Amino acid sequence: MDHEIDLITEQDPSRGYRLLPEAPACAPRELTVTLRSPARDVVLISMWSETGLLPQPRATSHHARLTLGADEISSLSARLISRWQQFVQFEPVPGSNRLREKKPYLRNADLTERPQSELLAQVSELAREGAYLLGELLAGEERELVRFRGHLLNALESDDLRIRFDSDLGVPWPMLAVGYERLLEGGRLTGDPFRLFLGHRHQVESTSGAYADYWWVSDRHRAIGSANLDSDLKNVPLADDVLKLLDKGLELTERHFSHELLPDLARPVLDEDVMYFFCHGSYEEHGGHMWHALRLSDELPIDAPLVDGYRKPHTDAAARRGAVALFHPLVVLNACFAGAPATAGFAGLSAALVRHGALGVLGPVVWITPGGWGRGAYR
Repeated sequence: MDHEIDLITEQDPSRGYRLLPEAPACAPRELTVTLRSPARDVVLISMWSETGLLPQPRATSHHARLTLGADEISSLSARLISRWQQFVQFEPVPGSNRLREKKPYLRNADLTERPQSELLAQVSELAREGAYLLGELLAGEERELVRFRGHLLNALESDDLRIRFDSDLGVPWPMLAVGYERLLEGGRLTGDPFRLFLGHRHQVESTSGAYADYWWVSDRHRAIGSANLDSDLKNVPLADDVLKLLDKGLELTERHFSHELLPDLARPVLDEDVMYFFCHGSYEEHGGHMWHALRLSDELPIDAPLVDGYRKPHTDAAARRGAVALFHPLVVLNACFAGAPATAGFAGLSAALVRHGALGVLGPVVWITPGGWGRGAYR
């Protein structure tokens, strides 16, 4: 008679995952701006809207060739990032009855208690620098560029748009400022300088064209993740609450040192859904170049070439087989300057992670809001 046969699956070839045949649905963007540099002295800019924000040209598209070359744009971008670092390192001159304050903008996430005259002066200067870079980026008298500039600035002066900047060059888009000149009166800003930053006015996505063309959907019941930490930051307010939240929602692995992280990066399969970093981030500098690096509880800088060195053999081997290497986390970089680009010639840490399979990277964006530091998505 019929009877049930016990079936035991010895292997799981999909490792609990399956590939989707196409990209997940994405909400439309009001504006997408691309910056392409096919040669060092050639930079092409174009834009379009999925919502009808821009007027539709009759016989062409919104595009132009910029006057600046790639090296000039990268140099100006690095200068603006340097000005941001000076802003963060600011120390007010002590008065006669108070001690010198040690880097209050670095130590405090909430700046509402700072003297308003001091804070607005510092933010206004940073906005001036952001407006200068935007002006230089779009400067020129060619007919196509003049028309393009008018349409782009008109869109950027709106509020609450969803904007993607897809760029070959490391431009700190959220730090650019629009409308600065109209708020000037007697050489000083008369309005709110915070609203001038693109990262404050809009929802900004920054991409580098490094995305993999596959998407995963998990079939397992409990997501897997890691917390990669600097032990010296364990007493930072709310740090422990974040770890408890991660541990509640994930099957969590904690790493505190680079010698714990790097062997896992060297594995062909690093099957994590979320990879969270809470550590120090800084710019390394040598020979006139700058690049971003993270540090856990030791001194080894974790940068883009290091990630490339550990992941590239698996990514390349998978590509030769027509397969994909199983590395697909959403990476959260809770570290200084994680969302900011460095100079041209160095792949950003975020781009390196995405190039090897990460589905996205969320990092701090370099601007502030009246209530404290602003954050946004770099992908």
